[in-house]
Amino acid sequence: MSSLPPPIPASRTTVDLARCFTFVTDDPAWVSKILIGGVFAFAATFLVGAFFVAGYWSRLLRRVAAGETRPLPEWDDLGGIFRDGLPIVGLYVIYGLAALLVTGVPAGLGFALLASARTGFRHAPDVSSILEGLGAVGFLAVYGVVLVVAFVANVLFPAVLARAAHANSFLEGFAWGEILAFLRTNTANYALALLAYFVASFASQLGLLACCVGVFPAVFWAHLILAYGLGDALRLQSAPR
Repeated sequence: MSSLPPPIPASRTTVDLARCFTFVTDDPAWVSKILIGGVFAFAATFLVGAFFVAGYWSRLLRRVAAGETRPLPEWDDLGGIFRDGLPIVGLYVIYGLAALLVTGVPAGLGFALLASARTGFRHAPDVSSILEGLGAVGFLAVYGVVLVVAFVANVLFPAVLARAAHANSFLEGFAWGEILAFLRTNTANYALALLAYFVASFASQLGLLACCVGVFPAVFWAHLILAYGLGDALRLQSAPR
């Protein structure tokens, strides 16, 4: 009979930033779990591994939100982990295509129109110079849009994934009313979760120093940090006060 998870201390209202970086090593089998995750992270470069990494990430977030003391899942249910990863990968695809449309289509149309205009006015140097100037301004505008989209993706998309993973539902990744409400009421905790992930991502680059074999487990570990931080934020949100 499983015991209830330990209650959150009444004094704790923010994500446990230190715990984000220590929970992995509290698991006796953490080395093997991270190495297996690194194998799937490497396989993600060929797409198929992405489903297992995403599914494991999703399970970890739910276990943290449920208050599991040792939340790292086992790798003994690959079929289930794969299924859990389907909503997460699907959201990456849908939102990725949307970002591509927002940035790529205007850029493509702009460059096509510019090339067509330059061809039509090749015998008019003054007009050609004006078009080149407009093209430069258009390029800067498109670059600015790309930066905005990238910022929004890095800041907001983890909340989308957290919502979908917590409910284990693809459609919950589009429940923007609830997602924005979560962000409004948990701004500080969400920021701490992202901070932990950015620090871990930077640290994971040191895996390159351990040759290419080490970088994939390090990248996998960094993603687990994000899952823990978001799961802890969700747990704090639902904890009675």
